[in-house]
Amino acid sequence: MIGLGMNHVGRRAWVAALGLAALLGARDAAAECQPGQMQEANLQYVEAKKALDAQNWDQALPSLQSIIQTCPEHVEAMRGIGIAQVGKEQYELAARAFQRVIELRGEDVQAGDFDNLARAYVRQKLYKEARAEYMKAEQLAPDDCGLLFNLASIHDAVGFSTQAVDVCQHLLDLDAECPKAQEKVLVLIAKAAGRASEQQKRAGNNERAQYYMELSQQYGGQAGGSTTSDVAKQKMKAGDYAGAAALYESMLAKNAELTNAWLNLARAKDQAGDKPGSVEAYAKYLALKPTDTTEWGAMLQVMVEAGRCGDAASQATRAYDEHRAKGHEAVAPILFSWGLALECQKEYDAARTKFAQCAESGSARYSAAARQQVERMEGLKAVAEAERKKAAGGR
Repeated sequence: MIGLGMNHVGRRAWVAALGLAALLGARDAAAECQPGQMQEANLQYVEAKKALDAQNWDQALPSLQSIIQTCPEHVEAMRGIGIAQVGKEQYELAARAFQRVIELRGEDVQAGDFDNLARAYVRQKLYKEARAEYMKAEQLAPDDCGLLFNLASIHDAVGFSTQAVDVCQHLLDLDAECPKAQEKVLVLIAKAAGRASEQQKRAGNNERAQYYMELSQQYGGQAGGSTTSDVAKQKMKAGDYAGAAALYESMLAKNAELTNAWLNLARAKDQAGDKPGSVEAYAKYLALKPTDTTEWGAMLQVMVEAGRCGDAASQATRAYDEHRAKGHEAVAPILFSWGLALECQKEYDAARTKFAQCAESGSARYSAAARQQVERMEGLKAVAEAERKKAAGGR
């Protein structure tokens, strides 16, 4: 992925670039697309998409640009322009189109939108910019195998090798979901860990340098052998959560900045029934990776299960305020657990509001469950009201 260059953009591409730049810049002055215009634009897009699917970029682009002239907020057409420009190797222009898609989608932005922009940046060798977009995408799709591999690769390429190791370890934890990626990940983690060792050695962190060197050797020579992390994963799969937790604790005793080890420790302790220990491990993980809204939601839920409902509600308020700008889908885990915390405190109206917000987020993981919780809150509220009236009548 890394190292792809941008080919020369000829006169025709330059003219097209000027045309699209004018369209992008003129958006504020354009009238908002009316329902009838949007319907017509959607019909035009059906034809334009046929050309896109056939990779007929020269045919697709004029149709897509015509749609944008009529309806500047047509997301699919703008994304299609970006895709066509990538196909024509006009990566700078493609990046502008993908940026516009992200602006148009607002709080409904998806991981794929950031991924498209990151790939356009990579083609321009703008690796730092690409890394930033991949990190945004990761927040919305924390278990996407291809996205995570690209993120790990670019972490390593721009000198963040310890973070590359963290992402690779998470990918190895996803072996059931990403079986085809495992061999490539082993190669990448071995190289990244070697570079991380050199970085730590230059910084004077000799213990961490030794840890990463051992990790590089273990993964680089792995052919049926097992690392401590591998054994811990095997124990998790076998249901020996206490044994897995002990192994993760031994790893963290050597290096307290192993992000994924803290996360796996939190999960192991949760499964073992050690809710306070799980919350503590989640807090350590989130101190290292505060952007992970999925695990914010997981920690809040464990807090509720531990009976710390008031603390969970307070933490949810803070987490939501910090992350709400990332969009509805990103904060869905926080909203769901916030609803659980409020339900625990018998604040059924407030809980219903949070579950309703979560249901409207579009999250594939949380929306359906949140809709069920909305109905459940209505039922609990009705029961509570009936009990209140019964108690009042008995006085």
